[in-house]
Amino acid sequence: MSCNNNIKVSSNSCKTELKVSSDCSNANLTVACGGAQGPAGVGVPEGGTAGQVLAKVDSTNYNTEWRDEEVSLSWIDVAGDVEYTGVDINIASGEVSECDYKGGTIYRFINSTNNVNGYSIEDSFYNDFDGTNLSNLIITRG
Repeated sequence: MSCNNNIKVSSNSCKTELKVSSDCSNANLTVACGGAQGPAGVGVPEGGTAGQVLAKVDSTNYNTEWRDEEVSLSWIDVAGDVEYTGVDINIASGEVSECDYKGGTIYRFINSTNNVNGYSIEDSFYNDFDGTNLSNLIITRG
């Protein structure tokens, strides 16, 4: 007796099927690789831009949002990258120096009161200065 043999392989995104048949015998082998895609629901929210990270908003399950990644700076990171413009302004509690920092202007404040070791009690960088008051602290030394 002679047999005619056929092998058929078909595939889609969720399963691969191999069928072997002949006049003498039949065999089927199905290999599943996962189920079909489910309906939209809980998961990663749409949106976000390159460099952003997915972060929890609060302790509620699945309450997430895209955020800019927070970068932790040390005082020396900032102090090492500033260029002083030469504009220094004396205020009641110390001196404010205008600085260029990564394409923008920031302000260094050195308090005129020293601690017991002879160092200023405050040496900080701020984003904003209105001529009298500093605001939006970036980093303070020590």
